[in-house]
Amino acid sequence: MKGLILAAGRGSRLLPISATRAKHAVPVAGVPIIARAVQALRDAGIQDIGIVTSPSSETDLRDATQDSGHLTFIRQSEALGTGHAVLAAHAFLEHQPTLLYLGDNLFQDNLSPLVAALRDAEAALGVKAVPNPQAYGVAVVQHGRLQRLVEKPRKPESNLAACGVFAFQPHLLEHVAELAPSDRGEIEFPQALTRLMAAGGTVRAVEFSGFWSDAGTPDDLLAANTHFLAQQRPRVDGRAERSVITGNVVIEAGALVEDSVITGPVWIGPHALVRGATLGPFVSIGAHARVDTARLHGALVDEFARILHPSRPLSRVLIGRHALVSAPSESGLQLVMGDRSVVRI
Repeated sequence: MKGLILAAGRGSRLLPISATRAKHAVPVAGVPIIARAVQALRDAGIQDIGIVTSPSSETDLRDATQDSGHLTFIRQSEALGTGHAVLAAHAFLEHQPTLLYLGDNLFQDNLSPLVAALRDAEAALGVKAVPNPQAYGVAVVQHGRLQRLVEKPRKPESNLAACGVFAFQPHLLEHVAELAPSDRGEIEFPQALTRLMAAGGTVRAVEFSGFWSDAGTPDDLLAANTHFLAQQRPRVDGRAERSVITGNVVIEAGALVEDSVITGPVWIGPHALVRGATLGPFVSIGAHARVDTARLHGALVDEFARILHPSRPLSRVLIGRHALVSAPSESGLQLVMGDRSVVRI
């Protein structure tokens, strides 16, 4: 069986974090989203994995998965939808059953039940009960079989969201190849399931009960960061001097924590420097970042960022690579903001 991860999308809802790199390369609790996707497929028993990239995202994704074992990278030349991305991988799939993963999703549950569902079905999709189904593609399911998919309905017929993972037999690609572009000009893979059912095929729905996020917005990313920080195992491979460390805390090799109070869950990345700070709970500090005399709670700080003596605590913050947060100067507050940035002061 093949595994296929779609990771060519730009991620406009994560701007400006996604402005300079693929959203799938953004870390959650210290691990890039794309690396977590690869691991989810490995945990389901899939070893032969392809990743569909765009020309601009491939380098980021290769860097983010360098510790994930052998992977095949497949380029989608134009952003023409998920169905087009699957067809771009046709040669890689080699007429084998496939576990398909939309690469910005994050799961707690093992995906093996999707593979098992193919024993008596042509395809299967993962679904998850959500409080706001109108924000997602909604699956109408009877006795474990998909009846129909409705994209972001005003009045949902169920509370089951299609959550970005599918399994299918190779002949489903024939239906994908026959799809016309949708109203937004894209070939939408889920529409192939509708064609399959219309032709008499069976599509199973596998319901997941654990944590799931499509990591599409900054709030989603912070929620995922919180979840995965709580799942980590505490360890200290770096140095902690004159500091109080309590709870579930990871300090990676090369990191230095001095004169600080760290309350887990907290992850401090390789070669980061934390000095005179109060961190936690639910804070991740990226590799080579620097935090000096600051208080952070519920924060995701990316690599090489600098947080230097801010005048107030920082909570529910998402700080990108090489960003600078510091105290006001003598001339007062300063803001340098790029496109799609967000500030609440």
